[in-house]
Amino acid sequence: LIHGRWNFMRMSKAVLFFFYKNAALVSTMMLYSVKCLHSGTTLYDSWVLSVFNFVGASLPVVFMAVFDRDLSRDYVMRNPEVYQSGPRKEYMSLRTFIRWVVICVVHVFTVYYFSAPPMQLGGGVTSAYKGLMGNFSSRRVVGDGEGGGIKIFGTTIFGNLVYVVTLKALLETRSIINGEFPTFTCKKGKGEGWPSRMGYTWVGVSWFSVLFYIWFLYMYQLIGRSGPSSFFPFVFVTEHLLNMRSITWFLSILAPTIAIIFDVTGKVYSNIFYPTQSQIHAEIEAQERKKNK
Repeated sequence: LIHGRWNFMRMSKAVLFFFYKNAALVSTMMLYSVKCLHSGTTLYDSWVLSVFNFVGASLPVVFMAVFDRDLSRDYVMRNPEVYQSGPRKEYMSLRTFIRWVVICVVHVFTVYYFSAPPMQLGGGVTSAYKGLMGNFSSRRVVGDGEGGGIKIFGTTIFGNLVYVVTLKALLETRSIINGEFPTFTCKKGKGEGWPSRMGYTWVGVSWFSVLFYIWFLYMYQLIGRSGPSSFFPFVFVTEHLLNMRSITWFLSILAPTIAIIFDVTGKVYSNIFYPTQSQIHAEIEAQERKKNK
């Protein structure tokens, strides 16, 4: 019964989240299509777009759908009324669906309009080939005119979307698994094995989402240098994007931060004025733990 309640909560959030992230991806492309007069120009590179279902918070959501818990096992056993969350449709209802749709729209407009306008009208053009972050030439030789091309323009927005979706997955996780260090121990019969000691939440958010995305961009560029192929158009894009353009890193902090502020504000307002039964029980359990310390 306990695992059934947990699994219903996990699957409900996983289903809503996968609809949310795919809708967010398509919506940013629709906003760009309006700007380019529906000419069919793609905002994102095809190979970069293909990894979204992996780095776009997919693995953090998988970990959430496997390990997340809103209430502890002991508390659920002592308070069987928490099982009413299923019949009351706390996790999958029209109200919940509308909240996800609203926050998706807010995130899409925030990511796009806090990323695209600053890179327009020369905002994304570097002063020279080496760029503002790496102009180490003693001669200060003017570069090859590198600027804000469609590859860099689209990949910057795509990266900010990946960061927002990953942070959203972290916010929706009710029980963050920090794990233990070291992850494994060679002492026989002492401690738990690595499956119980790994910090799945942070592994999913960092290694399998953000860091993998950055690693992929560098590998994509490296493969493109090997010769003419479908990877060739991305040559030097990552180098210009991450190594030479300070505006890329500025926007990667600005846009996700503002988007998450909207999300956190909505969650705080909802929890204070319209709490669900499970949220009330979570606060009661937190108070009990505080008293027992």
